[in-house]
Amino acid sequence: MLISQENFSFTKIPVSKASDTQSKIDYTQQTPINVQQAWNKILLHHDGLKAQNLNTKAMEKMRLAARLSYLPQIDLNAFYLHMGDRIQLDLTAHNKNEVNLAQQQICNSSPPLPQLCSLITTLNTPITLMNRNIIVGALNILYPIYTGGTRFYGNKLAEIALKDSYQALRLKELATFEELVEIYYSVVLAKESLEVLQATQEGALKHYQNSMKLHKLGQIADLELLGSQVAYDKARNNTLAAQNVFDVTQLALDSILQSQNVLPTSVLQISPTMKLKEINYYVDITLQSYPALQIARNKITSATQQHKLEFGKFMPQIGAFASFVVTDNQSKLEQMMPNWYLGIAAKWSIVSPQGRFQKFQATKIMQLQASALESQAVKDMELLVKKTYKQLVFYQQEHENLHSSVALAKENLRLQEKAYMQGIATNDQVVDARNALSLAIMEQQAVAYKTIVTYAKLQALSGNIEEFFKVQQ
Repeated sequence: MLISQENFSFTKIPVSKASDTQSKIDYTQQTPINVQQAWNKILLHHDGLKAQNLNTKAMEKMRLAARLSYLPQIDLNAFYLHMGDRIQLDLTAHNKNEVNLAQQQICNSSPPLPQLCSLITTLNTPITLMNRNIIVGALNILYPIYTGGTRFYGNKLAEIALKDSYQALRLKELATFEELVEIYYSVVLAKESLEVLQATQEGALKHYQNSMKLHKLGQIADLELLGSQVAYDKARNNTLAAQNVFDVTQLALDSILQSQNVLPTSVLQISPTMKLKEINYYVDITLQSYPALQIARNKITSATQQHKLEFGKFMPQIGAFASFVVTDNQSKLEQMMPNWYLGIAAKWSIVSPQGRFQKFQATKIMQLQASALESQAVKDMELLVKKTYKQLVFYQQEHENLHSSVALAKENLRLQEKAYMQGIATNDQVVDARNALSLAIMEQQAVAYKTIVTYAKLQALSGNIEEFFKVQQ
């Protein structure tokens, strides 16, 4: 029995509105780019990679600086000095009065004694050794002969720091690769989900239009027509929500690529060439080459070299030195000074307030700490690889098993729509069938997304990004 409109009221959607479906995504203004092209773009323009690369260049300079520690230190020094008084030598300073009296007697004697007078006058006059104004220049050379291994182990530490910077750059690349794959395929997932929901909305619109025709013919009740309208409105809301998700993910992709309006062309399709090797292969290659583990091993080597460096501080230091001196030669003392000299100096610190022994002990503890951290890192990475491998296998199987669910949902929707037109199925049955198809398709798409992202993570752990691009385009 049909329900009368007098007892049931609802708001009908105008025909013009009903035919105005959610607009399709406009791809004409976007720049197409596949995942490998996106990765190449990131390698050129990503600021995080640029910063890490600059850090590597800085470490190269630091290593060169450490190598230059074997060169001698050469300084050119010059100074001007103005003294309050001249430096003089008075030979008669202790018997000044007696010498003055003798000088007067000899110089005033009769007959005069000029030679003796001149001699005693000279002896009684102070000798100027250095004037008040002094200008001195010196070229000083200092070359450490033995430093207890400070230079040698300092070079070793600089080389380790450089290796660490290379590994840190590689680690940043792998992390950025994983981030790109997640963002890129999240846009693809959002786009394909939006297209599914748009198709669902179009189907709901078509069903609603058919319901209005049947309602005019008196073949369905008002409640059935209202149900088809509600289903259409819900489909529109779902499409709007999917559009918002797509816009947000698109912003993230534009940000990481530093571009505007890029269009991902790779699809959420698992390549048939995605074949996995044995799990031990991925474990072994990760433990051998993953940058984080290499950095952990370098920490052990660095702690060992630092331990030797601290031990060298207990050893004597021996160095050669030389100097070439230039003066204005205006004073007797400057004329007497040699123009150059050289020698060897040694220093052995017996007691020092620097806490050498405690620092030596601390470096030994740092060795043990680095070894423990490296051991734990190996265990964590092995677990991560195995976990990622197992997840990938599960996602592949799950994706394969969902094919039948999608096929069943498609066939069920076809039958329910046909039955509805014949009057032997309700509106709810058609709506449920359409929703079931949408959910089945989007569930398979979500699993495909997880599969691709997990595969990228596994290849990043094994350091084989190129293999991902060979398989997944």
